[in-house]
Order: sequence, then structure tokens, then C-alpha cells
Amino acid sequence: MKKSDDRSAPSRRQMLSRAAAVGGAATIALSTGAAYAPGASAATGADTVEVPGISAAYILPSGEHGFVREEEAHHSDRAAGTTRTLAVRFPTLPKNFARGVDAAYVLPNGVHGFVKDGEVHHTDWTAGTTRRLSAQFPGLPKGFARGVDTAYVLPNGVHGFIKDGEVHHTDWTAGTSKKLADRFPTLPSHFAAGVSAVFIRPDWVYVFIRGNEVHRTDLGKKAIRKLADEFPELPEAWTAVAPGH
Repeated sequence: MKKSDDRSAPSRRQMLSRAAAVGGAATIALSTGAAYAPGASAATGADTVEVPGISAAYILPSGEHGFVREEEAHHSDRAAGTTRTLAVRFPTLPKNFARGVDAAYVLPNGVHGFVKDGEVHHTDWTAGTTRRLSAQFPGLPKGFARGVDTAYVLPNGVHGFIKDGEVHHTDWTAGTSKKLADRFPTLPSHFAAGVSAVFIRPDWVYVFIRGNEVHRTDLGKKAIRKLADEFPELPEAWTAVAPGH
């Protein structure tokens, strides 16, 4: 389950007002210790429409980005704001996966993997088939094998899984996990408690999504950008979620 943001709307607005009064700083420090990177606008929470957020994100070998929200997918090589249903975009998906997934990743050979609860489906498998996470990834910690919040594949083919504030990589000792805050020290504190989606660029930059906020490991410690600024091609409704949703 994704964690909710504990930041108060008044303090966010106060910080934005102070930044606006001085003409806008390079970064806007928030009460959580997070900082907004240039060009980002901080939502107040009270003014945002709370809708389901992005549940999965991935990067394809061609460099395009893919995002999943409920039963729809958007790829960055398509017209801005356009979506296709998961069932149409990925016809091999089991029916329950086509209604929404918890995580998605793309292997170096272009095969898509989708995770829902404790099961996984790969698009090069027989249509509709799944395997248990524990069978496909026997090194997963027990709690992870029952379901994860997000998953990703590194450029070297290693899989990463995140559940709440813990992460496991498949090249680590079986059953082990690390705190997100320890593995990724640049993460804002509320991201370290859990994220919605992650993907890894070919240059090994990690891109974390939580609600309508994005942190990239090349932005600097605790820096945040708004989802709409980082990925302007996304449908508008997809970027209007309350922080931490």
C-alpha cells in the first residue's frame, strides 16, 4: 500500500509564498527537507484533485517511457495525452492484470513484465498465464513474494523490487533487503517511506515517482520535480493526484 504524505498544506503554501516574494529560488525548501528543482510547482494538496496515481513506469530499449494508471497505458512515443487500454496494448495479459497492475518492468530484450499481488506475467509467455513471484524470483524476501509496490530492471538485467520502505535486488543474497533511505541517500524522506513507480535510465539514473512528484538521483539530494514538469506528455488527469497518493 502506498504511504500517504504527512505534509501540511499551510506550510507548503507558506514556503511557496516566501519563494514567490523573492522572485523564485533555484530550489524551494519544504518542511520535510525536500527541495523542488527549477521549473517545478508545488501543489498544495487542498487544491489538487485526488485521483488514482501512476502504479507502474518503465523504460523500453528504444528509450521511450511507459506508464500505467489503472487499466490504461501511455507511451511517450505516442501523441501527448493519449492512452490505450492495457488489454489492447498487451493482449497476452491475464484479465485481472488488464484491470490494473502493481508494478511493471521491461527486460533488455523488450519483453514486458507485470506484477499483480503475488503473481507475475511476461508478454513472451502464453496468453493469460502467470507464475508466482516466489517461483520466478526465488531470492525475494517472504513479504515481497506476496506482492510489491513497484519493480524495475537495471541496464545489466538485475531486477529490483520495492515494498514499503525496503528494496531487494536479485543479485543480493536471497531474502535480504535494504532500507530505501540507505540504498538511495538522495531520496526525500517521504519517498524513502515508499514509492509508486521506478525505472532506471540507460545512464543508471534512477527515476522515482510518488504521487505527482518525481525524484531523480541526478537532481541532487532530496530534490523533487512535479510529475507534469518531468513528463509533460502525460495525460493531464494523470498528473493531478495529491502528493503521496
